[in-house]
Amino acid sequence: MAKKPEKSKLDLNPNAGKGGGKGGTLKLILIVLLTFVVAAGVGGAAAWYFLVMPGSNAAEEETVIPEAQYLPLDPPLVVNFSGSERIRFAQVGIVVMARNEDVFQAVERHMPVIRNNLMLLLSQKTYDQLVTAEGKEILRQEVLEEIRSVLEQRGAPANVEAIYFNNLVMQ
Repeated sequence: MAKKPEKSKLDLNPNAGKGGGKGGTLKLILIVLLTFVVAAGVGGAAAWYFLVMPGSNAAEEETVIPEAQYLPLDPPLVVNFSGSERIRFAQVGIVVMARNEDVFQAVERHMPVIRNNLMLLLSQKTYDQLVTAEGKEILRQEVLEEIRSVLEQRGAPANVEAIYFNNLVMQ
């Protein structure tokens, strides 16, 4: 009869008959550890982005700057200039800018004193002082300081941020 082919004595897989092997278990452990490390990295990055990253604090989100509001000091002030050979007049319309309603209430409450002090301040100026842009800017700062001073002396909120001239006529 025919001869049966002989099995090759060269066995390429030495663990073939030994039931499983440590190579598969080691690979499984490495895959689980690698998955855990990647998940931890993604979780850590997400936590840093949402919790620690600058600009994401709830306190920063709550600091909303109120919108600027304006209060005209009507009617415009009309004053004579001092130290002039000719009679000269100025009509000055002033607008107060603040961000707090309490400031406007204080300005309205103390309006007679504010208008009086501003009339005295304006009447000390000369035509030559106010004809230049620099002179008008200096006057603007002096008016702002005077309004703040009146409010502070009376214990009222003095958070007037700026004043603007909405009318300035000189003749």
